[in-house]
Amino acid sequence: MRLSTLSRFLPHTLAAAGLLTTGSSVAAPIVMEGDFVRTAVSDNGTLGAGGSTDPGIIHDTSGTRNWGPEDYLTPGTPWEWFGVTSAQTGTVGNNNASSSGSITTLTGPMDLSGGSADNQVSWEGQYSDLFTISHNYSFNDDDERIDVLTTITAIQDLSDLKFLRAIDPDPDVNTHGSYDTTNTRGTTGVAEEDFVNSQGGMTGLTLGLYTQSDIAHNTGISAPWSTNPDDYLAGVNDGDGDYVIGLGFDIGSLFSGELVNLSYSYVMGETLDTVDLPNDVPEPGTLALLGLGLTGIGLSRRRKHR
Repeated sequence: MRLSTLSRFLPHTLAAAGLLTTGSSVAAPIVMEGDFVRTAVSDNGTLGAGGSTDPGIIHDTSGTRNWGPEDYLTPGTPWEWFGVTSAQTGTVGNNNASSSGSITTLTGPMDLSGGSADNQVSWEGQYSDLFTISHNYSFNDDDERIDVLTTITAIQDLSDLKFLRAIDPDPDVNTHGSYDTTNTRGTTGVAEEDFVNSQGGMTGLTLGLYTQSDIAHNTGISAPWSTNPDDYLAGVNDGDGDYVIGLGFDIGSLFSGELVNLSYSYVMGETLDTVDLPNDVPEPGTLALLGLGLTGIGLSRRRKHR
């Protein structure tokens, strides 16, 4: 099934969109709980409450909110990363393993649940005077996935811009003591560049990253837990083990005031065959963007995408 994507650039002023604020506002992590998925959004915008704090990303395949011992994120060294790379910034990002990061929180996390989705939390951060980044996380109670809309807005011109989302999944640790997973790019009917997943060898529990964005992208499996999006854009595949799976986007360039939307999902299943790939649904945050006075503003020409 295909995930609908906006993934386009919208020129506007930062002030009009309310993307720049004075100072920062940091709140406690916010827990999101449906029938199948229990997670949180941390102070620094990553998934999970932070480090080994419960919850990381927990999945009840029965849909009865019976949260067992297994957690995709918190065992061992928790590692859930988002990062931006550009010619102007180098690689900067935040990791669930630490409450700090190179991207500073502006607002959030903020609970928006009950609006366009049963569970919805937003977060926004800024790096220096170069860009802002926001994440809108959402899922309905009967979903076995977390839909994400990431928006990067240039404060100054950015070139060779790339984005990476990656995680070290550990579904078998708490019950079976194994950190290794069976890792796969793509599956039957789903392209390798669109989907990367990890499967617990004993539980079968599967966690993956999935997108149908029209921004150039690719997936990878990294033994050294790389934070370099070029590795994933090249389709690195280090095979099975205690490795990181990730999804990279090659955005190209953004002029000051332009933004790009990246849609993707953390998808889950009792096995790889039952992973919950999204239907075609409006992206979370699209209507909110329009509500900020962007209606009627013409689209800029698309920047270079490889």
